[in-house]
Amino acid sequence: MTSDRKAASNRKNAQKSTGPRSEAGRWRSRRNAFRHGLAVAIGTDPSFSKDIEALATILASCGSGQSVGEFARQAAEAEVDLLRIRKLRASRLNAFHGNPEAVGKDYFELNESLAKLDRYERRALSRRKRALRAMTGN
Repeated sequence: MTSDRKAASNRKNAQKSTGPRSEAGRWRSRRNAFRHGLAVAIGTDPSFSKDIEALATILASCGSGQSVGEFARQAAEAEVDLLRIRKLRASRLNAFHGNPEAVGKDYFELNESLAKLDRYERRALSRRKRALRAMTGN
């Protein structure tokens, strides 16, 4: 059983980590996910719809069954999302490559940016893997 002292400490720490309290802080926090433009579902972006549909058609032709079409679309969205993320990563790295004016702070910011892109990439990889597994029934 947890001691009274430890429970009080846990409550105190929980109060500190409840997120921003001011309206400006909440607004800023909500907007963080849109900084890269990668938080928006790619299926809702009309500029990618043709690529997604073409890839989904190819993937759906590999399987059989009614639900394969939906899983093929999910896998296609994840794949196009991966391509978009990797293209953004390449552009960030190319901007830095051979830049003699880059200083330590710039490298730190690049590292932070690449870490954020990594999280988006892992999510997209997971979505693709889940959809492909569902298509094949594994």
